[in-house]
Amino acid sequence: MTWLGRAWRTVATNLCFAVYMPGGLALGVPAYAVVRWIVPPRQRKRAGKALLRLWYRFFVALMDGLGVVKVELQGLELLSQPGRFIVANHPTLIDFVVLGGILPQADGLVKASLMSHWAMGWPIRMGGYIPNDSGQQTLDLCRSALAEGSSLVVFPEGTRSLPGQPLRFQRGAAQLALRCASTLTLLHIDSTPSNLHRGGRWWLAPPEQVRMRVRLMEDLDLGQWLQAYGGEASLAARALTAALESRYNEEQERGSTGNRD
Repeated sequence: MTWLGRAWRTVATNLCFAVYMPGGLALGVPAYAVVRWIVPPRQRKRAGKALLRLWYRFFVALMDGLGVVKVELQGLELLSQPGRFIVANHPTLIDFVVLGGILPQADGLVKASLMSHWAMGWPIRMGGYIPNDSGQQTLDLCRSALAEGSSLVVFPEGTRSLPGQPLRFQRGAAQLALRCASTLTLLHIDSTPSNLHRGGRWWLAPPEQVRMRVRLMEDLDLGQWLQAYGGEASLAARALTAALESRYNEEQERGSTGNRD
């Protein structure tokens, strides 16, 4: 009966994304208009993020309820403190959606070109997400978001992981963290083989239900990294990136060999 379960999950997967994309557009555009024209300017981003959190939670619950994806959370109740700079690896298509449904005020870095995307533009604008290609403006917006209590989620890989390949981190996340925050929070995301990985066919369910685990790893004191490199953020960023890449690859190896807590 494995083929029957896969057939059902394929139908359910397409239903979930039909709800999220066209359905989200139908609901999101009016919601964005309400936030834009009724909510006072100083409260718009907070209100937008609150609505998006509900939408993300609904989508994840829908995928769970239909048997498409099962999400397990470990230690994330400790993330209630506002203004966190969070880094995570990026194995699936829905990583930010999962995290956005957990964190009270999630902020993220996005490509500026996505702001005009037919399905992704409205949540980016409503949530006030930060363009990742605006230099000093990006840095200033990150600082403001953290000061306002948002938790900034950054994926150092810059794109989804390639299944079975070592993770490769870019230095941008470390550069931003060292210039914006005092503490760096590490999350690890892993999943069973899925259609949501890079290169996967999102519309075709895998033989087994996808199981994701999101786990809080640890916090890093960024001040110690800057002190170790004489306050030179560029040097500290290079070393921090290498350390993060090594740490996450070790975690990947633990998961692949079944050595989980």
